[in-house]
Amino acid sequence: MNRTNLIHAGRSWHRRLGWFGALALLVLGLSGLTHPLMTWFGPQQAVFFPPQGHFQTGDLEAMSRVLARQDIAEATLVKLLPTAAGNQLQVTEAGNPERRYFDLESGVERAGFDRRQAEWLARHYTGLEATAISEISLQTNFDNGYPDVNRLLPVWRVTFDTPDRLTAYVHTELNALASLSNNFRTTQQALFRNLHSFSWLDGVEPVRVALLLGLCLALILMSLAGVILVLALPSRAIPQTPRRWHRRLALGLWLPLLAFSSSGLYHLLHHAGEAQDTTAAYPTAIDLRDWPFDQGTQMLSGIFADLGDKPLNSVTLLQGPGHQLYWRLGQPSGNPGQHVGHHGRFDGTPTEQPGRLIAVGSIAPSKLTDEELARHYAAAHLNLDAAAIKATQLVTAFGPDYDFRNKRLPVWRVAYQADQAGTAFIDPANGALVDRAVPTDRWEGYSFSQLHKWNFLTPLVGRQARDLLMVLVVLCLLSFGGLGVAMLKRKKRIGSGTWNPPAKQTTPIVCETSRSCIH
Repeated sequence: MNRTNLIHAGRSWHRRLGWFGALALLVLGLSGLTHPLMTWFGPQQAVFFPPQGHFQTGDLEAMSRVLARQDIAEATLVKLLPTAAGNQLQVTEAGNPERRYFDLESGVERAGFDRRQAEWLARHYTGLEATAISEISLQTNFDNGYPDVNRLLPVWRVTFDTPDRLTAYVHTELNALASLSNNFRTTQQALFRNLHSFSWLDGVEPVRVALLLGLCLALILMSLAGVILVLALPSRAIPQTPRRWHRRLALGLWLPLLAFSSSGLYHLLHHAGEAQDTTAAYPTAIDLRDWPFDQGTQMLSGIFADLGDKPLNSVTLLQGPGHQLYWRLGQPSGNPGQHVGHHGRFDGTPTEQPGRLIAVGSIAPSKLTDEELARHYAAAHLNLDAAAIKATQLVTAFGPDYDFRNKRLPVWRVAYQADQAGTAFIDPANGALVDRAVPTDRWEGYSFSQLHKWNFLTPLVGRQARDLLMVLVVLCLLSFGGLGVAMLKRKKRIGSGTWNPPAKQTTPIVCETSRSCIH
């Protein structure tokens, strides 16, 4: 194809796609701006570390008595954790969204205590110790205020009596703040979900995918046709101001536009029709019957004596290889008072050191490690032979393949043979399968991270400057689209006869070269 034909083809496709491309820019560009706005102006938590407590050997002995008295045969998770009323036994049962709590001294169950724990945690993370709470409810599904990107369910929705209706979503099993929102963030989140992801069409997935596919393809083809014109057209003075600025902006914006739209299209197709359940999968229930919880207390006393005044996040009962039960002591990582920063939650901060494991009924310390536990749980979750594991790695920061949506750090990355299960991410604190990825997930993750979120800039300029640059580029793209619309409207007026162009020049055009005479 010669230069003239290439220019005619590029111009034809660029104009045909102009209106649809402008619509795509307007809808996806404006809705995309809500994401940094939520980050910049949304509510920020006051504390980034869970509350910590001091535990004694007697607490474990009391737990044994409570379990025997209550005749709890099975539980998904059993743990000792700090509460506003001191250390309590928490029991998570399959099918029960509210966790049960038992007083260690009396052994009596504390009815409705999960709600009290949620309120205490909400005040801990927000710093609002004295502010009244206007509403508190258990949430078992995702919505605009708490979308599925948050991953954790069930959570308690705790709304404070503030002008902006500050709302904390609390996960009591992890003693974690799952999300923090207010009126502004909820509105921005709804705009993003409905206009950027078309979540209002979740019930008709083929329609949702088709519409977004059309918008992304329009942007991709329009940008490709535009760059063909920029490269093929000869350099010349352009008298019309809109056309002149449209071409100038095209030189700098075609590549970002292509990156945004192509990575968005890849993301859409990769996740199209994906199951909506993104919550973590917990191990099978633990059989609590006939275990000698009261044995091995001498060794436990020594371990607690070594801890001295050092606090713990929790003491958890886990089932490891060979169905052996273990106490896991979760020691906090870092300084609970350290300032994480405005964007710290996106980089991630580990909340625990490697756990100390003690076999129930044993009189000697266990040699089992968190890494070995992670291998065991990965094999159990995926129903695969542990011999197929090819590598394990401790993950202490969020990245393209394990991002901030998962909320938990540290976790173990357990990699299987590529033709089997890919990669599993295991939380050693409770044995949960937090996330799972196959090689295609990893490729899509890197594409979305680098081309759509521009994370390649974060190490160079920081997250704040990266976000500012992205917002500036999107605003330029919107201006670029506006100029294109103005040119299309002018072309339409000419075609409809409502605009009278100047009289055609009758003086013959003298061409110095054939290149300068392309019309």
